[in-house]
Amino acid sequence: MIYRPTPVLLAVATIALFGTVAKAQAPKEVTTEKNKPVILGNFLNAPNNCGTNPGPIPLLKLREKPSHGVVVLQIVMGDVAATDACPARKMPAIAMFYTPSKDFVGKDSVQVEFETGDNKMPSLSFMITVQATR
Repeated sequence: MIYRPTPVLLAVATIALFGTVAKAQAPKEVTTEKNKPVILGNFLNAPNNCGTNPGPIPLLKLREKPSHGVVVLQIVMGDVAATDACPARKMPAIAMFYTPSKDFVGKDSVQVEFETGDNKMPSLSFMITVQATR
């Protein structure tokens, strides 16, 4: 029996990252303050056998780099919600952060695409507003 995990993408706060429809989507709007990083998303592949070892995680590729900041990927522990078949659990995930350039205030954008072998997933666009410190 060949096990092929089903990709599960976690949402961060109330940002719905993307669904199963492969059409273009409006950019997700994210806000941060000057000199403060913000998380754009957590990505993981939770196995449907209730295990805690993730399946292959999609390769994230920057299609559009930010003009006024940097994007960093970091391995973190992600929460997987309980389902009828599996209890809630934690497992490794990749978190994507945006950090604005020093003292930058204004709008920036990032676009990423995902690949998992032969499977093309839709790209995600983010419109980031960097506000002056309150």
